Amino acid sequence: MTTSVIPGPKVLLLGEPGTGKTHAIRTLFDAGIKRVAVVFSEPGMEVLGDIPADKLGWAYIPPAVADWDTSISQLKKINSLSFEALAKVSDMDKRKYTQFIDLYATLANFTNQRNGEVWGPVDSWDTSTALVMDSLSGINTMAMKLVTGGKPVKSQADWQVAMDNVEQLVTKLTTDVKCTMVMTAHQERETDELTGGTTIMVSTLGRKLAPRIPRFFSDCIQCKRDGDRFYWSTSTTNAALKTRSLKIADNLPPSFVPLIEAWKAKGGVIL
Repeated sequence: MTTSVIPGPKVLLLGEPGTGKTHAIRTLFDAGIKRVAVVFSEPGMEVLGDIPADKLGWAYIPPAVADWDTSISQLKKINSLSFEALAKVSDMDKRKYTQFIDLYATLANFTNQRNGEVWGPVDSWDTSTALVMDSLSGINTMAMKLVTGGKPVKSQADWQVAMDNVEQLVTKLTTDVKCTMVMTAHQERETDELTGGTTIMVSTLGRKLAPRIPRFFSDCIQCKRDGDRFYWSTSTTNAALKTRSLKIADNLPPSFVPLIEAWKAKGGVIL
């Protein structure tokens, strides 16, 4: 008889730049996690560089940056073509923008770039390991560039395909991955189509995708900073937050320890 293991929590950390989202990753070890893998889509690994490579591995997928000649060619088109003509440009070096494909390949067989060790597919990991995606903002750019390349004018269809790609990835990471999974994201104010008011939501592609992102996660927590003090909130007014593991409160410690302990109390086990 096989014993079913409760999957690790799926946590979305959103906040402004400089609110300690990446720094909080190190508290996963304080919570009892044995090994952490971070997929960086933007620079930030130096924040965690003091942690030994056998405990914290990372893979960095840098953003696509065109060379000077390509950039000049694209700028000349922008300068010489009308908006209508630019909107008809179908491919501006689209094949160079493979970062979203590289991201999937990394998740399908994670290799620690710090020491070359292969950790395998992320959906094969047990609860002793945690996966961190840092951050959704970089993933948004990868998904859009996959569809449009360097095209300066994005059509509604381009946006829809890119949004679908992001949603499919988030769905995969929150349903098929059994270990604890943390995704960091920036935040922005979106207008609520029903009330007309503004709500702090995760920054992603398009207004329609942002409200759908939190439903995939067990906990959506806002990271804040007051001077040199960092803290978490699950109770910010007009913010799209949720929690299954923490109390609804402001000024929570910026640590995964209480969250993992609450998960353990419900039957979760770090194998």
